[in-house]
Amino acid sequence: MSVKLTTAYWKIKSLKNKIKIIQGGQGAGKTYSISTILFELSINNPFQLSTIVTDTYTRLRDGVIYDMNNICRNAGLNFDKNYNKQEKNLYFNNNSLIQFRNVDQHNLDAGKGPRRNNLFINEGNRVGWGPIEQIWNRTFDNIYVDYNPDREFWYHEKTKDGIIQYHDFISLTYLDNEMMMPGELELILMKKKRYEIIMSKKEKGEKITQSEANEILWWQIYGLGELGVYSDRQIYSYEIIKDIPITAKKIFSGMDFGLSPDPTTLVDNYIDGSDLICDEIFTENNLEAEKIKGSNRMSVVDKMQEIAYKKGQMIFGDSANKRNILDLRRNGYNIQGVEKYKGSIIDGIKIIKGYNLKITERSINIKKGCESWFYKVDENNKIIPEPDGHEPDTLAAIRYAMLMYNKRPSFTI
Repeated sequence: MSVKLTTAYWKIKSLKNKIKIIQGGQGAGKTYSISTILFELSINNPFQLSTIVTDTYTRLRDGVIYDMNNICRNAGLNFDKNYNKQEKNLYFNNNSLIQFRNVDQHNLDAGKGPRRNNLFINEGNRVGWGPIEQIWNRTFDNIYVDYNPDREFWYHEKTKDGIIQYHDFISLTYLDNEMMMPGELELILMKKKRYEIIMSKKEKGEKITQSEANEILWWQIYGLGELGVYSDRQIYSYEIIKDIPITAKKIFSGMDFGLSPDPTTLVDNYIDGSDLICDEIFTENNLEAEKIKGSNRMSVVDKMQEIAYKKGQMIFGDSANKRNILDLRRNGYNIQGVEKYKGSIIDGIKIIKGYNLKITERSINIKKGCESWFYKVDENNKIIPEPDGHEPDTLAAIRYAMLMYNKRPSFTI
């Protein structure tokens, strides 16, 4: 077999547990190495069934299928003769088979199929836990998950919850891939040089721009393979701060109401020059829309009273939930419904993105929202400037406040 093997291949090959988690930066050779291992298992063992999944067929075609074609060619196997394009199956003479499947939240059964020996979840942070849970549970021997560490995803959550326990973990970088294309290596080294220049400025106490901060983050994630939050698709970038600066001026607060069991959330907002500072006051499930005497469940008003929230503070809430707003007003809270219109979500996003977004340490749901809300992409993986999916509750609350503040920018408390 003349397939070229890299350090990344040998590191992954040495992993022993059934579940193998491979984190890595750009050009680390994760996908090619895992594909090579599955190819070897298929060639050397009869009746092996392996399934490779990711979120879209386009990503399969341009990624792992392209790599497998090269692996077959280097090993002297005619890929086109053995690959059924309609079924998306690669057949071997010893009755082994590799399936290529794309799965998403709207097609939960795709790729489930029969029980399998090996599973490879390619770019695992692009595929939700829901679509792959049954596939995961129907795999006997090896489960490989690779991903770029640009944000946490279900692997981190399921590990904390104890659902994923015994597993191997490895982090790779471009230095583990001796077969990287020269052009890609040149790009990575250019990014490294930029990182060193910017860090030198920072160490001298010079102020760096938001763009330069993003370049630092890019290198840490894609160059060094460290876990962070970075995506060209991510709608909001942010910075965590410990305290609200004394120079910050408090403006409108925002409130999004959840129909039980969805959460209701309240966010206080501050302006400090070009900074928008957001402080999550509470996010709580199962709050009743109205305060009802004798009810066993807490209402939104009960929660506001529990935290002794200042009644004079101007709040803008979701105008679709009139019962909540009327009950809060009956109980003395200064709240109005936000003025919604066609395009108000996009306008609100633009207003928020006009500031440097900073969130307090305790604002965990704002942080989660920023890390989970992205722009859409088309079939060619080009970004479409439209939000993908439901707007997180805390981000909606911030948007309500900023839409109204944009009309009255002189407002402070």
